[in-house]
Amino acid sequence: ATATGLVEPRPIKAMGRFKHEAACIDPRTGVVYLTEDVANSLFYRYLPVDPRHLDRGGKLQALAIVEQPSADTRNWEGVLWQQGQKLDVRWIDLNDVESPNGDLNLRGHAAGAAYFARGEGIHWADDHLYFTCTSGGIGRHGQIMRYVPSPREGAHDESMQPGQIELFVEAKDRAVLDYVDNITIAPNGHVIGCEDRQIGTNHIKGVTPQGQIYTIARNPEPHDADDTNSELAGACFSPDGRTLFVNLYSPGATLAITGPWESFRA
Repeated sequence: ATATGLVEPRPIKAMGRFKHEAACIDPRTGVVYLTEDVANSLFYRYLPVDPRHLDRGGKLQALAIVEQPSADTRNWEGVLWQQGQKLDVRWIDLNDVESPNGDLNLRGHAAGAAYFARGEGIHWADDHLYFTCTSGGIGRHGQIMRYVPSPREGAHDESMQPGQIELFVEAKDRAVLDYVDNITIAPNGHVIGCEDRQIGTNHIKGVTPQGQIYTIARNPEPHDADDTNSELAGACFSPDGRTLFVNLYSPGATLAITGPWESFRA
């Protein structure tokens, strides 16, 4: 970030070859959490040897549910859990992470890792993180997960105080929340999500820490003959927390939405 010119590009090979979508870092530990945008995705973490130089190597792992090997969090074929439910997790070491076969998620699941439905947006929030599963849920309208790391995250005795994953939101009605993708966190702690539906109207939605969903904005303009809105994406706040920036894929624009976000309520 402080570079004044070109820097040497260094691949972080130990972070794995899969359909990477997004990542966030726990600023306390340097652990990197990663999502994967496929229908049967895993949720990954990377334990770097040197948190300031990720290219120097590390260990790639996938999340698994304690006492439920190869669980399916998507709630597609059967309902694993309900909104608000929390499950203890463990992390599985992944082998041959640089394999060009594109099967890391399949091998990880066979070893016990849980499946997620198209992991996409992810954002760190104080002492936990949120990530989206765009097509998760019984109606396949989307899910938002909340992960609270263990106080001993990545340590050998982590299992004594395991991290927990929560089904924070599962959209039951596409009019309430539909295909949430990119997310960020508002100054008041609310999750701000961008919808990415190819058919219908896309919105910016807010979610309170209690899981209450509300609408902030909608994209009013269709971008093709099918009367379909373009994707909203890339939501992020200015450093002072007063302005939310968000992109429109078509016609290709960035919008600036001012607060006061710190006092906004559903």
